[in-house]
Amino acid sequence: MRVWLVTAAEPIPSDGVRPMRFMGLARALAGRGHDVTLWTQTFFHHTKRHRFPTDAEYEAEGYRVVMLRGFGYRKNVSLRRYASHWRFAQRLAAAMPARPAPDVVVTSLPPLDTVAAAAAYCAARGVPFVVDVIDPWPDVFVELLPAAVQPVARVLSVPLSRQARSIFARAHSVTALSEEYVAWAQRLAAPRALPGAVFYPAADIEGFDRLAGAAATRESGPLRVVYAGALGRAYDLDCVLDCARELGSAARFLIAGDGPERERLQARAAGLDNVEFLGWLDAAALARLLASGDVSIACYRPGATQTVTYKLFEYLAARLPVVCSLEGEMGEMIWREGVGASYRAGDAGDLARVLRALAADRDELGRMASRARRFAEARGDARRVYGDMAGFVDEAARAGPVGAVA
Repeated sequence: MRVWLVTAAEPIPSDGVRPMRFMGLARALAGRGHDVTLWTQTFFHHTKRHRFPTDAEYEAEGYRVVMLRGFGYRKNVSLRRYASHWRFAQRLAAAMPARPAPDVVVTSLPPLDTVAAAAAYCAARGVPFVVDVIDPWPDVFVELLPAAVQPVARVLSVPLSRQARSIFARAHSVTALSEEYVAWAQRLAAPRALPGAVFYPAADIEGFDRLAGAAATRESGPLRVVYAGALGRAYDLDCVLDCARELGSAARFLIAGDGPERERLQARAAGLDNVEFLGWLDAAALARLLASGDVSIACYRPGATQTVTYKLFEYLAARLPVVCSLEGEMGEMIWREGVGASYRAGDAGDLARVLRALAADRDELGRMASRARRFAEARGDARRVYGDMAGFVDEAARAGPVGAVA
């Protein structure tokens, strides 16, 4: 079976970073003997650089990667980024018909333009396609705005909402990072019943264990609090630094990653002996860091719209209980499984309270760590999650296309 995967922003093998969703799915599909092509662009969202100066193509890990040259951009929120998405969609629309048609297409949402291009291609040729929801565009834009301007924003986003409804009206099915995102897509497809399934953002547990080496012994002394991720506006590291100031020598904060906020955050942390900025770490160094921690932190700003994020199972696979500011699906999961704790987003005092409680009961913290690993193996192991997702794609291909709905 010939399978096409289309994504505008995810890593590919030559990037040398940890695999994410579509690399995991590509591996699983190739492992089933399918002919897999992963379509993306030369521009890499995470580094804001072009991987290659022109269109490029190569094979790795048993599948083909096709990159189309488009526009770059510097800021995540900008007209230039919208133009980049539009250009990539145009390049896809021109390039896809030149190749033998696939049996099924899986497209990542966002961006809308890319998914719309794939939907139009599939509808014209009777090819079933699956939409994988990473972020519910355009609704997420409206939700991030102040309440006073949301009604106006909803009116302005009507064309984008219409585009999203058209996509889901023609899709064979939907997959997503969370139950909330599947339900969102199904509401847009109504009154048609849209089949859907949740596949959590999984962690490569086997790869992590190999890189981390022998299980590290947690150090006695101050609680080792680990954050690993982007240093950008989506994450409330200001709250973490305020908490570090309040806890003093009772905890040590290890912050791994890079991003546009790094210089400002480091200046804000001046004089804090219990905070260390480690910069960008390669996969092996990151695995060793996670294995040496006591607890992890998933710090999102008040009003954050994320549901279930990659950080969850990456931390849990490393036996790190997660202290999380999200109140919805991810926060409820952490509480239900007993693998961490929650704090009020933006409240450094509440975060300090939670960390003090964890530091005071190291026996319970150890039990949380064991539960964390068991839960990661059961629900967040990349081989299992993306193997199941590959099976879902197989079923979509066998079922055939859905008739276009206006």
